[in-house]
Amino acid sequence: MPTEEHQPDLTGTIQAVLDALQRQARNDRELRRHLRVIGTALLSIAGDDDDMLVKLPSEGESSGSSALHAEDVADGRAYATADANVPVLPPATDDDLKRLAAHFAGELDATDQPVSPLPSTPSDQDEATQLAELSDCFQAKAAYIRQALGSSGQNPLEPSPCTQWIGAKLKQSAQSQRSNWEVFAGSCEVVALIADALSEMVNNAALREYLPEGLLLAAEAQSAVAAVVRRLYKKSDPAQERFFQWLRQRTGIDRVYLPRYMRRDDTADPDQWQERLARVQAWRETLDTEIYRRRHERKLFGKLRYQLGQVAAGAADQWPRALQTINALIDLGVPPSHRMLRQLLWPFRDQLNAASAESRQLGWVAREVSRVSTSPSDAEPLSPADRDEKLVEQVADLLRNTSVVLIGGDERPLVRQTIEEAFDLRELIWCDTRPHQSHLTIEPFIARAEVSVVLLAIRWASHGLGAVREFCERYNKPFVRLPAGYSINQIAYQIWEQASERLRAWPKNT
Repeated sequence: MPTEEHQPDLTGTIQAVLDALQRQARNDRELRRHLRVIGTALLSIAGDDDDMLVKLPSEGESSGSSALHAEDVADGRAYATADANVPVLPPATDDDLKRLAAHFAGELDATDQPVSPLPSTPSDQDEATQLAELSDCFQAKAAYIRQALGSSGQNPLEPSPCTQWIGAKLKQSAQSQRSNWEVFAGSCEVVALIADALSEMVNNAALREYLPEGLLLAAEAQSAVAAVVRRLYKKSDPAQERFFQWLRQRTGIDRVYLPRYMRRDDTADPDQWQERLARVQAWRETLDTEIYRRRHERKLFGKLRYQLGQVAAGAADQWPRALQTINALIDLGVPPSHRMLRQLLWPFRDQLNAASAESRQLGWVAREVSRVSTSPSDAEPLSPADRDEKLVEQVADLLRNTSVVLIGGDERPLVRQTIEEAFDLRELIWCDTRPHQSHLTIEPFIARAEVSVVLLAIRWASHGLGAVREFCERYNKPFVRLPAGYSINQIAYQIWEQASERLRAWPKNT
């Protein structure tokens, strides 16, 4: 055993080895790959499995497939790292290497180690806007291609930044590559639908459970676009690249592992775009159903709150109606232990116990309320969503029993029903927009006497809809711009901010 005075200079030795590795790794791609595997193994020793962002290669998988150098991406040989969950980190500095050497030498106390910042979550609003713009761009591509391949009687669409390269290539290969252009248009429509749905989800915590499936579909759809573009164009499509980069960042932040379609050599079949579109539409319908269910749930809670308030004020005839509302909430899927139920029914627990034999639903709720020893309202404040409901109710008071015109996007039945019920509308007149559509087709709807307000979804508005404001002024109808999506809270906020004063003075037709 060496004495203390003859112990080797471990710090200097490690530093020398690290310096040599750093110099050699700059020009040796294979060495860089091996170092990544070693680094991954060290990280797995240092932390819990659940906290790891890095995925070790599975048995039989070559270490070379687990990472790609930046040069691979830059020269076009690949367009993704193998694991989209791994954030891109800066290269190690000399100070980093010195700290590592000091750590192995036992000279660095754990409390002195710098804390690496986690990847910052992008702004929800920025993400929603980015996805909405991408959806518009892919929809514009599809419309441009279909119009160019369609009847010759139509005037050609004006090229845009989204369709710039498409226009030139279409002139060269519209007939010889017609089938591929049709596949490209269909694939763009699939991505447009996914991006539009994701734009409504990223700032809605209630829908986050549906996000992983949406990200899987997004990976497949963008991969199909990349594949068909390679049939038509030597370069990549800028919008597809932007969508891919967003997808890689989002999955890294959310720690969602995408097993397929994130590598150039693992592409989705673009010819299957129709089957893919059907799956995306089914997923979108599931989202709409859940949005409607949650909105209906909140509406029933508002109804129950009103009925119980009337009971507390002495209106005994409201108690049977309140019991019916409780049954409806349970039938809708609200758990009997729901916080809001317990909070609202706590003051009426004796009456509820007396009525518990009337139905199984009431019995379940009565048991849950009885289990709480003190009023839940003291320890469980209302959520922001509950507070937002007050604004929705205020706007509903302004719009009740009137019709509203919504211009933009494709009509979605459940979204339409949700808006109608949230604001107690007589009717939501949804005017979808298409290329070359004349704005004159919208004027009769705006002119209708029962229409109280006109909503324009800005990102769906085509150039021909600039006259909408003029129509609103002509028929004395408030004009409200919706920046993005059809969220009930967002619609309520925009109507309140832009048109509440005029709506208060508007003579309703009853």
